[in-house]
This record gives sequence, C-alpha cells and structure tokens, in this order.
Amino acid sequence: MSVKRSWLGFPASRAKKHSSGPSKVALNLTSMMDMFTILLVFLLRAYSLEGQLVHPSYYLTLPKSTANQPPELALELVVSKEWVMVNNKPVARTSDVQKQRELIIPELKAELDLHAREAKKMESLYGTPFSGKITIQGDKDLPYETLVKVMATCGRAEFPNMRLVVYQREG
Repeated sequence: MSVKRSWLGFPASRAKKHSSGPSKVALNLTSMMDMFTILLVFLLRAYSLEGQLVHPSYYLTLPKSTANQPPELALELVVSKEWVMVNNKPVARTSDVQKQRELIIPELKAELDLHAREAKKMESLYGTPFSGKITIQGDKDLPYETLVKVMATCGRAEFPNMRLVVYQREG
C-alpha cells in the first residue's frame, strides 16, 4: 500500500496539518526592525546641526548682512520695535529704553543675572560649562543707541559673548 505524498515529499496528511496556506502570511518583524534601525541611523547621521538654531522673531525684521558664520545655541534676546524680550519673555518696553539716559537697562540686567545664576548652578551640578553666549535679534530700524545699551547691559550681566542675528544677503 503506497502512501500518498504531497509536493514537499511529506505524507499528504502531515503536509495538510502544517501547511499555512495562502491566507496565512507571517511577517518577519526582525528584518523590518533592522531596516528601520538602519534608516534611523542614516537619517540621524545625515542631519546637520547647522540648521535653523535661531527662530527669527515675528515682531521684527532682521537686517541683511554678508556675514556667513553659522548660528550657535545660546540665550535668546529679542529687541523689537515694542519690547525687549529674553527667551520670549517681555522684560522692558523699547520706548522706555530709548528714553532712559543710563547705559545699563535695569530690568534687562536683572533678567540676565537670573539666567547667569541658573547657568552657573547647572555648571556646578552637572558640569555643563557656562559660556556667557547670547544671541541678539534686533529690528533693522532699531536706533544705534538702543543697541549699544542692550549690548552694554549684556556685558555687565556676564554675557560678553554676543552675536547679532541677521539674514544672509545672497549674491
């Protein structure tokens, strides 16, 4: 008596038990995870840190310049037509700063001193060095005297490493 064989060479009854058939398709998740991991590593390696580190404020128009230094991550100071802001927190009115005779802006100095103390605390706790870096976004129509007051205040408040944010002029 001969046993009927399936196309795999097994007895037909055994092949029928173990056959998954066309309706049961299993995905190999290990291969898919490997593929996604490779894609993720590739995208992370290809990502450039020279992207947009500074987000221009909605409240001002930046001047244009031929400077081509990339921006750095730092404390953000915005001097718009109406407000002087540190990290989007209004500190002083620009009109009041323009009217004052003193070189140092008291409200701005107090806010910057607070940020300097916090940064120094982070340095002592976690070892993150305090660099004293600050990026200044100033409106293109900002009077020179106002900018000098802002920069003098930054220097007095332990933020001597100042960078002015500008749009890069093409051509």
